Amino acid sequence: MYPGTLEIIQFCKAGAQTSIYLISTNLLYPVIIILLGLILWSLIEFGRFLFEWRVRHRDLKTMEKGALEGKILLENNDVAQAAHTINRSCSNEFVHNFTTSLSGYYGEFHNRKFMQVRIEKLMQDCDTTITKKLEKSRFVARAAPMFGLMGTLIPMGPALLGLAEGDTQALSDNLIMAFGTTVVGLVAGVIGYMISTVRSRWYEQDMSDIEYISEILFGDSSEVALDTTSGIAPRIASGNAPEIIQEIAPRIASENTTGIAPEIAQRIVQGNTTEDTIKMPKKDDPGVIKVISRYAYFDMVFTHKSVIIARTSGNILNHPVVFAGLCGILNVLVILAGIAGYTVLPLYLYLIFMNLLMILIFIALRHLATGRAIKKSLELTRLSPNVILMDDSRNIEVNYSDIKEVNISQSMMKILTNNEWFEIGRLESHNYMNAIPDVLRPVIVGE
Repeated sequence: MYPGTLEIIQFCKAGAQTSIYLISTNLLYPVIIILLGLILWSLIEFGRFLFEWRVRHRDLKTMEKGALEGKILLENNDVAQAAHTINRSCSNEFVHNFTTSLSGYYGEFHNRKFMQVRIEKLMQDCDTTITKKLEKSRFVARAAPMFGLMGTLIPMGPALLGLAEGDTQALSDNLIMAFGTTVVGLVAGVIGYMISTVRSRWYEQDMSDIEYISEILFGDSSEVALDTTSGIAPRIASGNAPEIIQEIAPRIASENTTGIAPEIAQRIVQGNTTEDTIKMPKKDDPGVIKVISRYAYFDMVFTHKSVIIARTSGNILNHPVVFAGLCGILNVLVILAGIAGYTVLPLYLYLIFMNLLMILIFIALRHLATGRAIKKSLELTRLSPNVILMDDSRNIEVNYSDIKEVNISQSMMKILTNNEWFEIGRLESHNYMNAIPDVLRPVIVGE
């Protein structure tokens, strides 16, 4: 060995150790910040998961019935009414979105091969959307324990250094940090894994329902479908046509097809469902604008004669001013408890924990309110205008003839009627001008 080689090796070894120590030590606080973000996300996502679990419901018979009725309407080129019928019978989000997109593309199906390709494409897009939604929880389930392990190993170096130097305070502080990050990472990982597992089962069932609906709507076995629904085919053969007409008619009838359902049923019995036999009036597809006013969410539903302002969600705690006032009161109570000597830890730790907790609660409440508004909006799309008004006593209807002015300023909408101004709120829909009917456009002031 050449002279000085040992010194060079020792220098390189010391430099490598110092570099690794500095890099790992400086990674501690970024890892802690990432862990706090992961646990925050997992708690918020857990609240959304509970809300989704509460609102999910699946009725196979209702879904099958709606698909069969939608098939009959699609064969008569009544795409709008078919979409309304199918969506009304589909409860879960992905199935609802799929049927809406499918009915929107029905007019572009020039031949059966193109129809099958488009259906396959929609199903692939739906599968991609499901995978994208599951990616977040799967990432947390795998990454959180890794970051927790990093947060455990990084403080062990300073802890061992403190042990060697006899600094028990540094040893205890670093060990507390190490074990705390492990617990936080494992908790976030468990929550992410549980959410990912359950949602995977839910969405697999949704994909199965989507495939089943597609087969009913665009399959070739219309006679078999009729048999599987209610056992009508054997009764047709036995000559009980009048009774069957009375049974089928109410299922096909809707608010804009009254009086036509018996004729459709008669055509089913006769086996005649050609397009030129009957022309059904299309259901009005009202425009909808989503609005938020302080702490409440609304849907503005435009019909052919009026606008209905329907409340979809709202909680007084979602109002920032109210929530800030509540946080101030809790802070005052914590300070008074600290002055009275009822706290064990330093007062500033209690205040930090309390305010972080309140921020988490506020974010969770906003997410719950948004999810509830989306779910309620889906429910309102399946209701007629009269039913929407009766759904909530706070829903109001304003006739177009009573509207004198519609003021839109910086996405804030106000409506002037014969008697008073209605301050609707901030418009969340970006394409709201497309939803407003032509009869109101002359009275719009602003953007």
